[in-house]
Amino acid sequence: MTAHARKKAGYWNSRLKAFDIVNAALLILVSIVVVYPFYQCVIVAFSDGSDITMNGVVYLLPRKWSLESFKYMLSSADFLIAVRNSVTRTVIGSLFSVLVTSGYAFALSHSDLKLRKLYTVLGLITMYFGGGLIPTFLTIRMVGLYDNYWVYIFPMAFNMFNAMVFLSYFRGVPAALEESATIDGANELVFFFRIMLPVSIPVFACVLLFDAVGQWNAYYDCMIYTQDEGLIVLAHRFAKMLLAAQYIEQRVADAAIAGATAEELMAMRGPVSSLTTQMAAMVLTVVPIICVYPFLQKYFIQGIMVGSLKG
Repeated sequence: MTAHARKKAGYWNSRLKAFDIVNAALLILVSIVVVYPFYQCVIVAFSDGSDITMNGVVYLLPRKWSLESFKYMLSSADFLIAVRNSVTRTVIGSLFSVLVTSGYAFALSHSDLKLRKLYTVLGLITMYFGGGLIPTFLTIRMVGLYDNYWVYIFPMAFNMFNAMVFLSYFRGVPAALEESATIDGANELVFFFRIMLPVSIPVFACVLLFDAVGQWNAYYDCMIYTQDEGLIVLAHRFAKMLLAAQYIEQRVADAAIAGATAEELMAMRGPVSSLTTQMAAMVLTVVPIICVYPFLQKYFIQGIMVGSLKG
């Protein structure tokens, strides 16, 4: 190698090293920007509510550690009932939704399906338009789902966006696979459950995670369509407790305006605040999803990529 070639190679090596350093620095910066807000929520949740109210939020570590916000969120008598309802609706609702949505997409993936365009249009209408709160409420009550556990399952059984993910994946499966199964005597149901489902695990896991997150975080249907305390879900339970904490904060503010002493204000407020309870509720809600996500991450990424590129 000539001196000029060695000099040129050294120049490009130095440029590549500089690029690697800048790239690593930018990735570290982006990671900090993404992770830090969640980290701050965690340290605020573990902070004393009175300290947060008097001295402001913390940024690195709590000034005064406290578990009172978590104790407050977990102290309600119906907490275990809410956990049971949230877990069961997440498991049953997600599996049922995946079954219904994938069946719809599997049917549409057949070009010889009668009224195929009509079914597609009807599905797209549900994606862009809703019936409105009052008509939906009246329908729920008319069909007997009001104050019924199944109001968590049936109205969320179909999702057109997830159906499109399934459809794009199913269209990429070779038609010869179904033809060979039909020759062997398998009908559509046998082919779907014994052949299509095993080869489509990535997209099934991806959609299952979508549905599970939606079911776990849902509280609006519990608030609107149920009155029985035995049907309360965790997200709605937390929302009600946050409102109670905000009400206490308002009472403390009114008392401060009226001239109450610092001791009286501290006694009214207690060791929690609306901000610390909000952060504690967020941590308690997010942690179960974080625990489940690593087991589905491989399938989630693969399902998103394949479902978006095939078709």
